[in-house]
Amino acid sequence: MPQAKSSGASSSSSSGAKKSARSSASRSGGTKSSSKKSSGTKSSGSRSRSSSARSAGARAAGSASAGAAQAASAAEARVEAVAQRVRKLNERIIDESKSAGEATLTAYEKALKAIAASLERGPGKSDVEWISTLATTQAKWIRDVTTAWTDAARGMLK
Repeated sequence: MPQAKSSGASSSSSSGAKKSARSSASRSGGTKSSSKKSSGTKSSGSRSRSSSARSAGARAAGSASAGAAQAASAAEARVEAVAQRVRKLNERIIDESKSAGEATLTAYEKALKAIAASLERGPGKSDVEWISTLATTQAKWIRDVTTAWTDAARGMLK
């Protein structure tokens, strides 16, 4: 493994070691080819190690893809749970809106019928016949329109 250079003294000693290795290699003559063979042996050993590392990496990648599939499945489960909660919330909102709409219609109907009753009590009791007839007719029309309108609105709420 290469060492990090910490000072100038160690670099000069390592360069001196390199020079002595070269000079001994040049003296022996054929050691250059033997060093190639040994490096070839090392590379074949490293090849077998790298292929086992690759297969371990492939196994890790396979488990990673299985983990990713599990994570995706868990994410889908969370999304489905959120969707269920949203559906229930929407149903509650719709139910509450219907009941609020029903309460509003009931209050509106009561108010209009109270107006119709006051028309009959006031001007409807007049001694002048055409005023009495007009007030009674208007009160009846208000009741009829109110009943028809609120019944149609209640039908839409259901």
